[in-house]
Amino acid sequence: MGKEYHFQVNLGGMLDILSNHLYKSADVFLRELLQNGTDAIALRKRREPGWDQGAINIRLKPGRKIVFTDNGAGLTKEEIHQFLSVIGQSSKSGMLDRRLQEDYIGRFGIGLLSCFMVSDTIVVHTKSIDGKKAYVWKGKPDGTYTLKRLEDSKEGKGKDIPTGTSVILTAKEGCEEYFQEETVTRLVQYYGLMLPVPVRLNKEKKPLNQIPEDFMQMGRGKLLAFGEWLFQEKFLDVVLFHTKHLSGAAYVLPYKTDSSVKNGHRIYLKNMLLTDQGTPLLPDWAFFLRCFFNTAELRPTASRESFYEDGELEEARQEFSDTVKQHFRHMSKDNPETLHKIVSVHYDAIKSMAVWDDEIFDMFIDYLPFVTSEGRMTGAALKHAGSASYIGDVPRFEQLKPVFIAQNRLLICSGYAFDEQLIPKLAKRFHLPVVPLHEEDMGKVLKGIPAEERREAQRMLAAMNEGLKEFDCRADLRSFQPADLPALYSISDDVRFLRQVQGAKESSNGVFSAALSSLLSGNSGKALAGLYLNYYNPLVQRLLSVQDDELLRSMAKVLYVQALAAGGHSLHNKELRALSRELLYLVDGIK
Repeated sequence: MGKEYHFQVNLGGMLDILSNHLYKSADVFLRELLQNGTDAIALRKRREPGWDQGAINIRLKPGRKIVFTDNGAGLTKEEIHQFLSVIGQSSKSGMLDRRLQEDYIGRFGIGLLSCFMVSDTIVVHTKSIDGKKAYVWKGKPDGTYTLKRLEDSKEGKGKDIPTGTSVILTAKEGCEEYFQEETVTRLVQYYGLMLPVPVRLNKEKKPLNQIPEDFMQMGRGKLLAFGEWLFQEKFLDVVLFHTKHLSGAAYVLPYKTDSSVKNGHRIYLKNMLLTDQGTPLLPDWAFFLRCFFNTAELRPTASRESFYEDGELEEARQEFSDTVKQHFRHMSKDNPETLHKIVSVHYDAIKSMAVWDDEIFDMFIDYLPFVTSEGRMTGAALKHAGSASYIGDVPRFEQLKPVFIAQNRLLICSGYAFDEQLIPKLAKRFHLPVVPLHEEDMGKVLKGIPAEERREAQRMLAAMNEGLKEFDCRADLRSFQPADLPALYSISDDVRFLRQVQGAKESSNGVFSAALSSLLSGNSGKALAGLYLNYYNPLVQRLLSVQDDELLRSMAKVLYVQALAAGGHSLHNKELRALSRELLYLVDGIK
């Protein structure tokens, strides 16, 4: 049997991993000290039934020093060697009773190492509840440490030292800001606001981490006032949570925010801040909320900056969604005015939920706004608007809007976020005469002209169609309002795709360009698109009397490019060159 060897750990390399990969910021050292102190106090409570004097005191001393003291259970000599000097060995890891572990925050046995991110030495004074001896442990980032009886050290005798632990750090160069009163106050209130033990700075009587003891019984007004103090925002509403995994509140922001914003929350694990990020706990649609939560059931990752993905986390997500939905369900009945105000600000987030959640859809659809040719209309208004068409192309909608207004018809724009799914869902759910408008339907939207006028226009149309052949387009004459709109360009989805291919081909070369050319082959010369000329337009009326076929061909190209641009279509090189050439021809004709 071969000889057994032990792995060696490079502490310097371990510290690099902690500072550059595991922890996001050096200020987590204070979180780890708060965590260790709170766990030590919880352990003493278990060993001394009836004792309830737990406290954490922080002192800032001259020489860039910070002394972090708790009056918890302390450590014996054996525990110091076992827990302070072995990486990954937590004083809580040996507890087999899961209910016992739930009282403790730390689990991984690496938290104290975070102190090396701000200090070149860690000095620990500790006295265990189980013994009379006090010890001084001094660790260095090179992996060495010393251990002495406190009475044998220069600090003095140890017999009168109270039970508990003090951690002494000296700021290394560049980390002085973490040892300033303002920074320490901010970090304690950030990480330890919900801790069950008071945390005091420089012997102040008032703890830094006071929150209302009756938080879960507070009324709406007090909850909103607390949220305003915590987040520095004046919120629209608050949702109270008291579920298996979550306790706290979610606040509705008073302004519209972007779905990419994931931070700004206060999410605590066993009363210690775990993260200000919404992921992975909160669903994507929750970006309009700022959450203040505590949980005792979820598991942290090793960095203690996120949650471990498991079944418990999935349950917590479901609890969050159910609670928010229930809150808004009650609000729709009891306080519809506030609900309308919330929807007017956060309709994007609510629409994202309504797409896949029928209950949310039914709850909010009457309040959700949609863009139409008649301005913004709510779902409730659309239910009573009669027949309507919808189109997903925003520039096309803007171009067709005056046409529909003139015809006293309703056109809905489904080109904004989630409306493409919600408008058909609205029509199907309530059996509304609301149908999609396809480019192939343009001939039905625009009115025809009398047969006699059409016969008189045949010569003009023939000449103009000759000019449009190179663009695979065919002109037709229709009547529509407004009269100042000379032409409308219409294409099917297939032609739209071919135009995109043509645009990509013009900006590429080599093999890729050849591949795109193969997609376009076989379509050249076919009338794939339509240019509808407006019979009511003064320019078109003038063109009806023009006898010069060359001029008609030139004007057809100018109107074609103008209609393309007005419809929001990108102009290809061929079309830009044609516009320049025909304008030059028209100018030459003025001479």
